[in-house]
Amino acid sequence: MAKIILASHGGLSAGMLDSVKMIVGELAADVETYSLLPGRNPNEYVTELKEKISTSSEEFIILCDIKGGSVYNAMIQLLDMGNVEIISGMNMNIVLELVIKNSSGCIDIDNALKEGKEGIQLKNKDNVAVNTEDEDF
Repeated sequence: MAKIILASHGGLSAGMLDSVKMIVGELAADVETYSLLPGRNPNEYVTELKEKISTSSEEFIILCDIKGGSVYNAMIQLLDMGNVEIISGMNMNIVLELVIKNSSGCIDIDNALKEGKEGIQLKNKDNVAVNTEDEDF
């Protein structure tokens, strides 16, 4: 199993974990979060993580909110550890896919990214035909 860490500016990562737990419950019990709050330096967290990662044989998957942001740029320093992978553009589909597959030890990051991308869609009155007679209520 991999160690999954959600990292973001502000409380996004904590909120994401809260929502994931609503859906998958205890499967997300070991997911950690890092929230960069005003006045904090993400490099402090990276230093803590380096110590933790260096003594572990686990794979670490870190999901960041935005590519190029201060959290992402700090986490990139961990790639030289060898057992770290970083994903930017964190969304619920990606997190759920990773958490669910992690419970069975079958993480497929490429598939998680595919799921995350496929979950992004625009729906409006011009591209959705609504037929309420066919809907089950």
